[in-house]
Amino acid sequence: MMKFASYSDGSATWAEDLVNTYNLVRKREKLPDTATLAELLIEHGIRLSSVPTDKDLAAARALRPVLREVFDNADEEHAVALLNRILADHHAVPHYTNHDGSPWHLHVADEHASPVDQYAVNAAMGLLGVIATSGMGRLHHCNGRRCSEVFVDTSRNQSRRFCSPQICGNREHAMAHRARQR
Repeated sequence: MMKFASYSDGSATWAEDLVNTYNLVRKREKLPDTATLAELLIEHGIRLSSVPTDKDLAAARALRPVLREVFDNADEEHAVALLNRILADHHAVPHYTNHDGSPWHLHVADEHASPVDQYAVNAAMGLLGVIATSGMGRLHHCNGRRCSEVFVDTSRNQSRRFCSPQICGNREHAMAHRARQR
């Protein structure tokens, strides 16, 4: 069920997950093929009636820089305009449903839309929920020196600095420790 009303809602991370499938620092593609795209879509609850096509892969890759621009831009009006454009371009159709015995809840993508359109609309709504409830202050870039990843800060006090405290956070702390030792 998508709530689209909180920075802590799972849909808020859909955009970061797609954006981070390309590493700008290392120029590394982490969405190399349609099978990997299918895994990403399924992981986020998109039901696939068929295997994604090369056209779907191209559409997902084309969406990444637009979503990254939302994280790159501190201007809330510009970010919301970008997200509204995604909703229009990917055929958002807000409607309530009670499928699979669940209570009535909002869906914003047509169930017959392409999987990438469904993903795009949900990612945009997730980020719009973050911006509407918490402003742009929850959208971050990792402070790691060798990292280009983006993330939605879901910490209670907005103190998160790294995409992964275990990887980038530890790497930065180790570099700082070595620098102090010299």
